[in-house]
Amino acid sequence: MENVVIGIVGNINQDEPIAHYGNVAYVDAIIRAGGSPLILPVVEDSHIINDYLKLCDGFLFTGGKDINPLFYHEDLGPLCGKTSMILDHYQLALFKAVRAKEKAILAVCRGMQLMNVAMGGNLYQDISLHSPYVLGHNQKSDDGDVCHMVHFKEGNILYDLYGNELAVNSYHHQAIHELAEGLKAAGSCKDGIVEAVIMEDYPFGVGVQWHPEKMMLKDDKMLGLFKAFVEAARRN
Repeated sequence: MENVVIGIVGNINQDEPIAHYGNVAYVDAIIRAGGSPLILPVVEDSHIINDYLKLCDGFLFTGGKDINPLFYHEDLGPLCGKTSMILDHYQLALFKAVRAKEKAILAVCRGMQLMNVAMGGNLYQDISLHSPYVLGHNQKSDDGDVCHMVHFKEGNILYDLYGNELAVNSYHHQAIHELAEGLKAAGSCKDGIVEAVIMEDYPFGVGVQWHPEKMMLKDDKMLGLFKAFVEAARRN
């Protein structure tokens, strides 16, 4: 049986020298789940994006910089972090193209936020804007450590994999504010921050706010999520 090719949606570092990159933890997670990882550099050419669609069976949208709030019709606020218009244009265009082809999607951290913005939702530019009380969502502990619970709703793949709650890690300061049409919240924290989403009426579209690839440094609990993603991509 041929391996499934998973496109790991690349990031760009615009410091000198400029570099296109993908985190090795995502690569390892896809290999362990039975897929063939392919890091996809940041491009502006729609023809190359179409080539990516032909090459890959599924797409992993990864963590990274904040999304420029102009893409969800807000001005830049003082709490927004570092952004990249080149990266945002590329990843939003790629997400929309992947969605149109109904390819399998797994979106992690920034990737989940990008999913929401691409489908018409918006973000809190900083979690402190959600409410006076929020949990710590940007842990300072070792990679692989967990720091808070996520509670899942019944009737989605994450509940099927992990039951009603799961301890996860957390490395973000932005979060989903208004959920896009076509997305359903699948899990949240006790402070109300959305931690997981499912694309409705879609073969496989899952977004998680935590970093499952980092959790796999400590145990195999997250391997089931990556395996489900790879198997969904195989069915495309």
